[in-house]
Amino acid sequence: MPGGATIGVRDARLEDSGRLAELATQLGYPTTAQEVGKRLARYEGSADERVIVAVDEGKVVGWTSAAIVDHFYLARYVEISGLIVDADSRNRGIGALLIAEVERWAAERNLGLVRLRANVVRVDAHRFYERQGFTRTKTQYTFEKPVGR
Repeated sequence: MPGGATIGVRDARLEDSGRLAELATQLGYPTTAQEVGKRLARYEGSADERVIVAVDEGKVVGWTSAAIVDHFYLARYVEISGLIVDADSRNRGIGALLIAEVERWAAERNLGLVRLRANVVRVDAHRFYERQGFTRTKTQYTFEKPVGR
């Protein structure tokens, strides 16, 4: 890290909710600290899901969320469902550090594959993931249908 700064990683805590919400908004998913706090509580103590934060001098500067996926028709794997590094902290190796922690977590559980999805418009993210050793395997569409509300 430039200037000798040390970036650490750890599991997210409820007190990180405000910062996680700010970063989710940068990622294009506006939310509030209250909503994040409610959702984050389910990750605490989970063996199958994590929200991991990167911390620089006490400030959360990035996060990633990952979960073990277990479909009956595929071998279990870990999926990264989101990754963001603060716009002011990019190009410092923080995203790579977060991915390395997900890979370590997957390997610790004897899971040999990490997957992620990236919106087609996030060209810079595609290049970043490819530099991290990910291979583009397919293009697909996402469909949504609101129900019950």
